[in-house]
Amino acid sequence: MTLELDKRTYALVIGFCLAFIIGLATTSGPRARFEQATAGLSEAERGALPSLPGLSVANAVWALGSEDAVKKMLRSELDRLPETEGRARARVLVRFGIMDSNPDGQAAVFFQACVADPSLCERAPLIAAAERETRARLVEPGRHLPLYLMAGHP
Repeated sequence: MTLELDKRTYALVIGFCLAFIIGLATTSGPRARFEQATAGLSEAERGALPSLPGLSVANAVWALGSEDAVKKMLRSELDRLPETEGRARARVLVRFGIMDSNPDGQAAVFFQACVADPSLCERAPLIAAAERETRARLVEPGRHLPLYLMAGHP
């Protein structure tokens, strides 16, 4: 008993094998590992994933950038973030307040941070947030708390 296969059958078998190899490659490659890693995230966390590259750049500019670069980055971050992301906007505003050299301007910016994130309306949480940001800044200016937040300052 001999089994003879025609050209169509060979093409069908080869096509099936190629489809199997391509399917295996896509389900075990880097994309599959990313999908497995993000499968346990909530919808809100998965929705935040596209903004992570921008946040990484903003953090790098904050840590190492010049004063002009930081101010440009802060403005673009405020434009990029929607009003609904109060905590992220407040963080950007606290950074902006730290970089502002005018005490009246600092007061206005810190008030805007309070409006964006009501948890910063008390002085202690605002100072704690500003201290976190100044510790993250690796170059001057912006490595020290502004006078506006120092104890005893009106």
